[in-house]
Amino acid sequence: MLRFLAVLAAAFWTLAPALAQNYPARTVRIVVGTSPGGSPDVFARLIAQKMSESWGAVVIENRIGANGNIAAEIVSKSAPDGYTAYVCDSAIWAINPHLYAKVPYRPLEDFAGISTISTLPTFLTIHPSVPATTYAEFIAYAKKNPGKLAYASAGNGSIHHITTELFKSLAGIEMVHVPYKGMGQAGPALIAGDVQVAFSSYTAMAQYARAGKVRILASADGKRTPALPDIPTIAELGIPGFDMASMLGVLVPAGVPRDIVAKLNAGVVAAVASPEVNDKIAGFGVRVGTSTPEQFDALMRAEYEKYAKLVKLSGAKLD
Repeated sequence: MLRFLAVLAAAFWTLAPALAQNYPARTVRIVVGTSPGGSPDVFARLIAQKMSESWGAVVIENRIGANGNIAAEIVSKSAPDGYTAYVCDSAIWAINPHLYAKVPYRPLEDFAGISTISTLPTFLTIHPSVPATTYAEFIAYAKKNPGKLAYASAGNGSIHHITTELFKSLAGIEMVHVPYKGMGQAGPALIAGDVQVAFSSYTAMAQYARAGKVRILASADGKRTPALPDIPTIAELGIPGFDMASMLGVLVPAGVPRDIVAKLNAGVVAAVASPEVNDKIAGFGVRVGTSTPEQFDALMRAEYEKYAKLVKLSGAKLD
């Protein structure tokens, strides 16, 4: 049996260069673990459409559920041939493994990085019923009124939940958590005044901020967003080192031949760099940035270690 497996492995690596040379020879599937309309889905579709111009068919498959874990399991168990990829955020490799008692994949062993796409900052946003127009006024009000404010999240264990719990801890304030089924519900709840606080994307809140229906106070990102230079970061305003932006990137199952990984990386990087894709992604109030596969693998490992501590500090836990 061992001899058979050795022969099989040798045959695979003999054929790998030929497979890479002909790649892609059929449709490439990009799995997304969120519903249509969310940032991962929109960005994936922009990239797929651009890659299809020279690659042939590149299709999107939405597999929703369990905070991305269902999609992650599907991709991790797919054939490592380069025809299945996963566009996802940091939750898959950095948050979920520390949040759930068990996840159906090994985040650092079952995937290989292709490239980052962007950094997705969330912004501290409040309802105008809160008597504060600046970050400092908000903190002062929250400290004087512990437990009076309610904050929305996209659900237990979401990046919005982890970010707000960490923010509460470091800022020394108390707020009540109201989890919703996605920001598609949480955002309208904030606008309606059902809750008073949320960390949300800029695009979800920009038009309401202009209309005076919400106030955007600060960014949870460690750096100011180039498209939004006037919005300060929480790190600047009072919590040094605060950096809770979520990274978005492209993964494939571990074991995909390196030549195919290189081709996928080149395809994704070229698509993101194209003006029609880059401008649209940047318009979402994010920091656009691609990487090499090796850089992405290193970033995943670093984020895995970072969020192990942050999830524990936040106190969030899911079965």
